[in-house]
Amino acid sequence: MYSRHIKAFMASLWMATMVYGSAALAQTIGLPQQPAIHSTMATQSVMLSVARAGQRLVAVGERGFIIVSDDNGATWRQVGSPVSVTLVKVRFIDHNQGWAVGHAGIVLHSADGGMTWAKQLDGIQAAEIELEQARRDTDGQAPERLSLAQQLMDEGPDKPLLDLLFLDARNGWVVGAYGLAFVTHDGGLSWQSIRSSVENPNGLHLYGIAQVGTDVFMTGEQGTLLRSSDTGQSFEALPPPYEGTIFGLAVTDNHSILAFGLRGKAFESRDRGETWKRLDTLQPVTLTSGLRLDDGSVLLADESGRVLRFADGDTQATALQIPQSRYFTGMTQAANGDLIISSTRGMLSSTLKVESSEPSR
Repeated sequence: MYSRHIKAFMASLWMATMVYGSAALAQTIGLPQQPAIHSTMATQSVMLSVARAGQRLVAVGERGFIIVSDDNGATWRQVGSPVSVTLVKVRFIDHNQGWAVGHAGIVLHSADGGMTWAKQLDGIQAAEIELEQARRDTDGQAPERLSLAQQLMDEGPDKPLLDLLFLDARNGWVVGAYGLAFVTHDGGLSWQSIRSSVENPNGLHLYGIAQVGTDVFMTGEQGTLLRSSDTGQSFEALPPPYEGTIFGLAVTDNHSILAFGLRGKAFESRDRGETWKRLDTLQPVTLTSGLRLDDGSVLLADESGRVLRFADGDTQATALQIPQSRYFTGMTQAANGDLIISSTRGMLSSTLKVESSEPSR
């Protein structure tokens, strides 16, 4: 049953099963404890996310590979990783502190700009947290939640975490498949499930989490759109811009929100997600990542290798000229202004300059 669901899930997550094959489905018990192998092919492997940590660039991807660049993306080298499962997302809050999440419920932390990493959470621990809190919070009054928590224990650590948000070095969230959502208030030393405070009764996959002004938003499959106005203590469901999957949000300087997802669907909200306006992305190609620039414009990348730009007030995208079209998965800016893109064939450093003094993380 899990194999059938995860294949469909991976396809909608823009990680085609042709890239991973059966290996993606085999990341279960044992693998989280195995360090990533050192490979000369790591820099050409599937990379799913890239972030900037001060002057350094850090990218993560399949097999637990973590690579870094100290020359604005001209060259990359592999660093050690304590896990050998696919890492999906990496984010830094400053030049030192960063986190990565991925398959098997993995959360990794770096305190030295991505050079070394330590595991803070895995799927076994996550299931134990869910079960303990379900028993405590429901007091036998919600047997469906207890049943779900027990199912997580029985199936093992096979549920991926897909995104993360840290407001500072202590307070952050991770979200993932089947409604997984956890919070930490001590930098990841301990975690608590927030499933009971997230209005997601069907346990739909959560693909993205982002801060917009004083609000925190979650997005997911089937148009899942959740908003917290109390610093993450509770998340209420909002009417979605459409019924399809929302992979993520990008935020402009004026707190306008761009939501993007399947088949080139993109929408903008200027009222905290209450209402949405459709944006023209030129082609019906699934959008995979977003990047906010300091001038308020937003870049969106898609699985065909296009990068689209929306300036403030634009309802139609402008396609940027990228020299190599690949299956793009993530974006950031190097310290010199170059656009850095992760893809299913490693990293792409474009000499295309985008006006921004400090890139979005």
